[in-house]
Amino acid sequence: MQDLIDILKAMASKKEEIANPLELFLDMAERVVKRVSAEFGAKTDEVAILVLTSDRKHLRFAAPRKFADLGTIPVSKRDSIAVNVLARKSGEAMNNVPMVKHVSFFESVKIRDRAVPIQKMITVPILLQGEAVGVAQVSRKGDTPAQAGPDFTSADVSKAQDLFARISPYLVEARPERF
Repeated sequence: MQDLIDILKAMASKKEEIANPLELFLDMAERVVKRVSAEFGAKTDEVAILVLTSDRKHLRFAAPRKFADLGTIPVSKRDSIAVNVLARKSGEAMNNVPMVKHVSFFESVKIRDRAVPIQKMITVPILLQGEAVGVAQVSRKGDTPAQAGPDFTSADVSKAQDLFARISPYLVEARPERF
């Protein structure tokens, strides 16, 4: 984990020298996704990072990169799992995602050959000094819950919260001024 932190720290420190800070930020998010997916045995398209926009009115995807330009989720959208976790500042595990009313637009975007439904997911706030600055989600996709894999546990939620708490300073430092 320290290797990732060292890389993120070095990357974030270059923000002012880079012609396109958005690309730097999205590259950093991709590195985080690779580490998180390895930690949880997930595919990289099963990890999402949403960051609070500069005006604090929306959550915007930093990863998957394909979602970064698709739009934002207003923080007033109460049927969003991510928005609720951001507001509560506490993570949760859901092992029955299809049964929960939520914003599912982004699930329909194909990253693989076909869109595979999310069956299970942990959602955690990304906290910096107690303030929510974003949300991270690790999901398990499959046509059925059994195909998606094992249920997430409270230990998984804690592990994800700890991991994102460690990297949050660098994501915040690298976030472009108008994100």
